[in-house]
Amino acid sequence: MSLKQTLLSSIGQKLLLATSGLVMFLIFLIPHMGGNVLFLFGPDIFNSYAHHLHQLLPLLLAVETVLLVSISVHVAMAVRVVFANRAAHGSRLTQKSSGKRSLAARLMPVSGGMIFLFIVKHLLDFKFYEKAGTTLHGEVVNDVYGMVLARFQDDPLHVAIYLLFMVAVGLHLSHALQSALQTYGLFVPREGSRLKLASALVGCGMAATFAIIPVVAFLR
Repeated sequence: MSLKQTLLSSIGQKLLLATSGLVMFLIFLIPHMGGNVLFLFGPDIFNSYAHHLHQLLPLLLAVETVLLVSISVHVAMAVRVVFANRAAHGSRLTQKSSGKRSLAARLMPVSGGMIFLFIVKHLLDFKFYEKAGTTLHGEVVNDVYGMVLARFQDDPLHVAIYLLFMVAVGLHLSHALQSALQTYGLFVPREGSRLKLASALVGCGMAATFAIIPVVAFLR
């Protein structure tokens, strides 16, 4: 069997789906969450973080390239897996087993689609949004802190939309992490499994941490 046939097989597609998801989780979600938390400590710390991050432009471009490839692979494999699963739902056995799946598992296509829309909206809101300048330690830098405030202050609808997207992130991650471990053969799903609980806690905890930012920005 050729490499292409292996990767496009049922197991290969799930491995690509899991691996691309873990790449995004490790090199983007975790660092991005850590950076976002600095918003809670005020404009100087947050703008200093954003300024120093921007100085690592070659590294950022490399990471963004890896992320673009990972997102493309993840979306393509997710679509293929969803259609394959739907085709398999013709059997009574599959329908019976699907009823035992968690809400997060059943909503994976929906939450995944919402996250894709969120990525587009997030880029439009922040990456491609014109930033004002501010003075930091005698140097003019982008006022990223002020930009975040401007996007959420006095706009409860915008905050609510972001919080809805964070619900999708929490649902998606809570199942995706345990699903990836299962794909790699490191986890066998069982009732009351600690790994299953840990996956749900990590997913919901990360989503809640991201959700704090628009709420705090709205209240300041």
